Amino acid sequence: MSANVQRTDLYVGVFLVAMVAVVIAAFVATSGWGTDRYNIYVRTASAQDLTIDTRIFLQGLEVGRITAINPRPTGRAAGELEFIVRLSLLDRFPDGTPLRLPRSTDAEVIQSGVLGGTQLQLSPHADSGATGGTLAPGDTIELRRGGSALDAFGSLARDLKGTIEATLLATTATLNSIRVLAESLTVATGTTRRFIVAMQPGTEKILAGVSVNLDHVRFLLDSTTARTGVSMRQLDSTLAQSRVLIRSLDSLTAVFIAMGGENRPEIAAMIQSFRQLSVQLQYVLDQVGRRPMRAITGVHIPDSITPAGMARRQIEMQDSARAAAAARDSAAARRDSTPARPPATPAAADTSRPPAPADTTRRPPPDTRYATPGARR
Repeated sequence: MSANVQRTDLYVGVFLVAMVAVVIAAFVATSGWGTDRYNIYVRTASAQDLTIDTRIFLQGLEVGRITAINPRPTGRAAGELEFIVRLSLLDRFPDGTPLRLPRSTDAEVIQSGVLGGTQLQLSPHADSGATGGTLAPGDTIELRRGGSALDAFGSLARDLKGTIEATLLATTATLNSIRVLAESLTVATGTTRRFIVAMQPGTEKILAGVSVNLDHVRFLLDSTTARTGVSMRQLDSTLAQSRVLIRSLDSLTAVFIAMGGENRPEIAAMIQSFRQLSVQLQYVLDQVGRRPMRAITGVHIPDSITPAGMARRQIEMQDSARAAAAARDSAAARRDSTPARPPATPAAADTSRPPAPADTTRRPPPDTRYATPGARR
């Protein structure tokens, strides 16, 4: 049994030694022991946000850590200090490429997160390093401080505060304008309501009067329609009888014309009277047929179809005929007294004047419905 205990103790001891060896190996692997490094220094007036073992990055790749922060008097004023920060950088990248930084490289402290973690960022400037060489172990560079995330949030908060204040002021002004408009609308609504209430009795009375008047007008129109229907039927029958009478007068006129060929003056005068009466009746019937209301208001007989007018027209036509005959006789006498001239040759014809254009104007035919019998013949 003691042998088994000794064997178990041996196994436990071997396990513990192996675990310690693994821990030491991991610590050595993570701490960089056995890796070639070189130190450069950073001068800064404040060690704020800088601690031992702060990680150092070059374009996002970790290349070292801060190993020491040492204060040193500046010598410019009593009690004024500056800090020398020692940076331990890798001598080579994992693929074996040497890590060399230009002399124009500087360091910047930046926030690595919202919770306040910091890191040191190396920023090389290749344009200046091309002529100034590279940093050697023990060289010193300057430190810049970038804005923290809290500062950015503070600036954003201040900007948002100003924007929100301006928006609230504009909103307040708009609400005040809306309130004034609502009050004005309330006053206008009240005034309109009072006006409508005041006008309601008068409006109702006017509408009642209009309704009564419309009833009277409807009754009058109904009675007028009935009377007009009777009057129009009577007028139609009268016109039909008048047309029959005119046809009879036309037949009688034809008989009188046949009798007038015997040169009887009395018969000729009677025929003329019948003709005038026929023309006037035809005119009256035409006017009443166009506008039936003229049967009530009366038809004005124009002077051209009255007996006096027809007589004047007959005299004027006779005078015109005599004047035309006298003109024809004088023209014939002048032609007889003028010696005959030889006909002009085509070469001697006057071509300086263009021929007169033919008269192509279309004139309406004369209205002979109400002309005198002599004019129609």
